[in-house]
Amino acid sequence: MSTSERTTSPARNHALAEALAWISKFAHAWKAIEPAPHSLSIDGFIIWGPVLYEKHGSEDPVELAAQLYGKSGEYSRYLYPDRSSQSGDALSTFTPKV
Repeated sequence: MSTSERTTSPARNHALAEALAWISKFAHAWKAIEPAPHSLSIDGFIIWGPVLYEKHGSEDPVELAAQLYGKSGEYSRYLYPDRSSQSGDALSTFTPKV
């Protein structure tokens, strides 16, 4: 390992740890709001979380979860894999009208 690799690795690890902590706070806040938490797949946040962090990383994740709750759009199929898109969840609101 070169000297330049050693000096850049901690910065990348810190950024990754920061992103993961933000995503975790968001996911746990969403789960706390969810009236049927058993229907929620926390694994869905592995897909949606990085997208949210990229766009909203400077915002408070708990407040953002409260603002976005029920508005997961195309990601609802990952968050709620046992629900159909016709069950009234947020996915149907993002489907184009034909």
